[in-house]
Amino acid sequence: MNLTRLQTFVEVVRRGTFAGAADALSFTPSAVSQQMAKLEAESGTALLTRDGAGVELTEAGQLLHEHALGIVEAVRRARAGLDALQVEQVKRLRIAACPVATAAVVPRALRMLRRRLPGAELLLEETAAEDALRDGRADVGVWLSSGSSPDLIDTVLARGPLLVALPADHSLTRMHELDDEALAPTPRISGVGSLAGRLALVAAGEGYDLVPALAAELVPAGIALRPLAAAPTWELRAARPADAVPSVGTLAAIEALRVAARRERRSPLATATLVAHA
Repeated sequence: MNLTRLQTFVEVVRRGTFAGAADALSFTPSAVSQQMAKLEAESGTALLTRDGAGVELTEAGQLLHEHALGIVEAVRRARAGLDALQVEQVKRLRIAACPVATAAVVPRALRMLRRRLPGAELLLEETAAEDALRDGRADVGVWLSSGSSPDLIDTVLARGPLLVALPADHSLTRMHELDDEALAPTPRISGVGSLAGRLALVAAGEGYDLVPALAAELVPAGIALRPLAAAPTWELRAARPADAVPSVGTLAAIEALRVAARRERRSPLATATLVAHA
C-alpha cells in the first residue's frame, strides 16, 4: 500500500475530518478525499463512513488503522534516525528574507532551527531573497510575492488581503472598511522602496499605503490599519533553487518558516481587524 495514503488515513482518523487532515498535511480537502478513495480501492472495501460530525471507522478501517499506525510510526522513527545523522553534517545555513518576513516570521523560525540544527551556523541576510537564491548567496529565501518562478521550488506560508495604512487622525479611520472611491482623494505613497520609509511618510500625513497583515508589528505609532474592499492578496513564500538537491538544513528551514507563519496567522494581529496605535 502507498505510504502517503496510509499517512493521510492516519491523519484523517486523528483529526476526525478531511478538512482537519488537509490542514495538518498542507493538502487540499479534495486531495485528502482522493487519497482515501484510492486507499479504499486498494483495500477493496470501505474504510470510513462520513456524516455531519466527521468520520467513523468501519470494521475494516479499524483493522487497517491499527497496522497503519505501526507502519507510519516505524517510518517516522527511521526518518528521524537518518535525519539525526544528516543534521550533524549541516554546518552552515543561509537564509535571505524580505524586511516583513525578517520582522514577523524569521525570528521564530530561527529559534526552532537552533534547536533542530544545534551545530549549524545560521546566517540571515535581509535582501531581495529571489536574487539571493539565484546568485547562490542563500539556501532558502522568504519574501512577499504574488506568484511563483519556474527556477524555484516554493511553498506558500501565508496569504491574505492587503490592509490600508492611514494616519491615525485621518477622517477615513472612522470607517470600518474602505474602498477605492473613499481613498481616491488621498494620495498613495510612491517612489519609496522600503516599507519602513513608506510607513514613516504615512505617519507624517503624506498619504496612505497598502501593507500585509504580517507587517502589523512594524507599524509605528500614529498609523491605523483598515480593511480594503476587494483588496489585492499578498502571499508569503519560502523557496529553494529548483536545480539543487535540498539538504536536511534547507528542508528544516522551510518547515520552520511554515510553522512560524502558521503561528503568526493565529495571532490577534494577523486575524483581527487591525488598528495600530489608533
